[in-house]
Amino acid sequence: MLSKENRLRGKKEWEILFNDGNFVGAKFLTMKVWKINIEKYPRRQFETTDLKIGFSVGLKISKSAVRRNTIRRKMREIIRLLLKENKIKTGFLIGFMAKNIILGVTYQEIEKDIMFCLKKMGLLI
Repeated sequence: MLSKENRLRGKKEWEILFNDGNFVGAKFLTMKVWKINIEKYPRRQFETTDLKIGFSVGLKISKSAVRRNTIRRKMREIIRLLLKENKIKTGFLIGFMAKNIILGVTYQEIEKDIMFCLKKMGLLI
């Protein structure tokens, strides 16, 4: 489980991410990244040391909540281990969205995709 300060929460934070962020695509998921700009949203009280990460697995992936939650847990665990080792740069809002073909994919393949997206945006330390 991610700590509360690292969770992307609330509709407004997701809207900021989708309106101002940049997309990066991989085989099984897409990632949206926004570098925190304190002046643009002063009422949100973002800090340049914040790192907020969210995960989205929609109903189009599977109608079964068990399958969606399994995918979400896999993605969350990969990020949790990276955060534990301080391998992700701070000062960003990051959202991961699963694609339809992610069902039946192994943990290692999801990890490879997440690492690819983070490297492509230059977020790995």
